[in-house]
Amino acid sequence: MEYVVIFEKGDSSYGAYVPDLPGCIAVGETLEETQKLIDEAIEFHIEGLQEEGEVVPPPSLKRPNQINIPRLGKHQIIETYVYDDYPVLFSCKDAVGSFYLVTVAENDKNKTWLRVGISNDRLNLIRSGGIDLRNAFTDAENDFLLQIRDQYDDQTQSSLEFIPSNQISEDILPLPGERLGLKTDTLPALSNPQAIESFSVRELLTIACNFVGVFRSEAPIAPLGKSLDGLQKVIYRIGAKCVNITSKKIPEDIKRNLQISLLEVGAGSFEMRLASTEYVGIFNDSNIGKAISEFVKILNSGSDQDQLKSLMEQFGPKVAKDYTNFLKPLSESVMDTKFTWTSPNPSFGDTVQLSNSQMQEVIDILETIQKEVSETIKILGTLVGISLRSKTFQIETTDENYFDENYFRGKISEDAFETDTVRNATLSQTYTAEIQGFVERSETTDEIKIKYRLLSLSR
Repeated sequence: MEYVVIFEKGDSSYGAYVPDLPGCIAVGETLEETQKLIDEAIEFHIEGLQEEGEVVPPPSLKRPNQINIPRLGKHQIIETYVYDDYPVLFSCKDAVGSFYLVTVAENDKNKTWLRVGISNDRLNLIRSGGIDLRNAFTDAENDFLLQIRDQYDDQTQSSLEFIPSNQISEDILPLPGERLGLKTDTLPALSNPQAIESFSVRELLTIACNFVGVFRSEAPIAPLGKSLDGLQKVIYRIGAKCVNITSKKIPEDIKRNLQISLLEVGAGSFEMRLASTEYVGIFNDSNIGKAISEFVKILNSGSDQDQLKSLMEQFGPKVAKDYTNFLKPLSESVMDTKFTWTSPNPSFGDTVQLSNSQMQEVIDILETIQKEVSETIKILGTLVGISLRSKTFQIETTDENYFDENYFRGKISEDAFETDTVRNATLSQTYTAEIQGFVERSETTDEIKIKYRLLSLSR
């Protein structure tokens, strides 16, 4: 069941209540926190009614679908947002299909109807809380509204008049700051993935994000951009490992095979359909298919520390870094995310859903094991700096290696420090260096970096 929730903004906090469930309220410091709290409150309230054997009130959205507005005739109700023996606040359309928002107030003498014309786009904004309920009337699209007064003692004296939106009586209007909070599809639904795959022969990855505090099928670009960048880097790294590429620069032909394109976006919270940039064969083991398969294994490992550690060790510190950078923006912005992989290869495909709490757990685990996730390489380079006092080194190289660096700076391991080669090392000389790279998060900037350790030095 979907209940109408009305959100109110106070001076230092937000409130929320459910008109259909008297007493079901929540208060939070932010809209995002209040949204979570009212969701929990609705569940708790309904469970309480069921335990007490009481009837759970049906949502107003399913109230009567037709209403007779005096002097204006019958209107088809689209949705009822507040109900009190009769619709008090609702959206509707007339016989010719024009949309309206209507509020009803009454006193001892009369019942007053206020009808304002709205476009479909504006209705979507009102439903999703993009426009508060009072402004929906006082800031009307055409500046004028219809007001109908129905006299109880003499219904023949019902009046109808156009009034400017800035002259509406306070008694009729919703309270300042009240907003609806209904999930609203402002984008069309995505195409059927099987239909796309059947004619395009591409790997498809659908990501459905339920953003906190966003009630329209829209998404803030900052976290989304960072997350997609992390995703592409994860696929690059995993794909390179799958075909045994160990150089720091992934060959362009391999990279092209691993590229992902944004195919379309659509409703369903906010959904993105991603596709392999290049086409793949129906039964061929494509590089992008292998990479996505391994990526889905990482997603499926969830917060299992042993599985996650094993996979990070398999693919190296760069994947640990990029996977963290993929999840972190999502964990800060969404309540949950669903990943669906559709492949032309019948043996491939999967669906994984991660809640916000699960993503937070995964990030915490990655932070715990990131110093243990490492990869060791050997390079030929020039020693440009060494300090036996601080046990640090600097080496420049033109070697191709898995790390994206032309020079390495870091600590000298205890074993390496005890060797004569390191103690007697000469600057500007060429050495073969064994270097370990591992992931570390900065305590001051919260940034993920690759740190380096010199394991051995030889001529």
